[in-house]
Amino acid sequence: MIEASGRKEVIDEQVSLGGLESTVGFILRLAQVAVFKDLLAALKPFDLRVTDLSVLLVIEATPGLQQRAIGEVLRIQRPNLVTIIDQLETRGLVRRGPVPGDRRAYALSLTPAGEALLKKAKAAHARHDRKVLDALGDLDKDRMLAALERIAAL
Repeated sequence: MIEASGRKEVIDEQVSLGGLESTVGFILRLAQVAVFKDLLAALKPFDLRVTDLSVLLVIEATPGLQQRAIGEVLRIQRPNLVTIIDQLETRGLVRRGPVPGDRRAYALSLTPAGEALLKKAKAAHARHDRKVLDALGDLDKDRMLAALERIAAL
């Protein structure tokens, strides 16, 4: 049995995971799937995907940032980021502005509608995060995040 999303799912008794169930990568992947599934549900009322929220949060934290920098920090490929920004701009959540001295680049900022939506989405994200942290039980959040950051840096 593998536990996912708070319920037990029975895997065909004839199927062996061949040791995967005791590997860090496999368990991390199962955890990532469960966390993203819950986060997607939390963001659904706002018609936002996880990457949309990430982009909006970075723009809020660093207004005037160029698309290239957002792509680098979030590890989003340029064509994918252009599509994301286009969609957020079409929805009236983000605005592209000029970058002094560089006519090819855009500085990004949130619109008032983007700020309002992000405020609500951040509250939903906080509730989601609380649920994930509650699942950790007695594990220390800061130590867990530090360990995950070391893995992400591999």
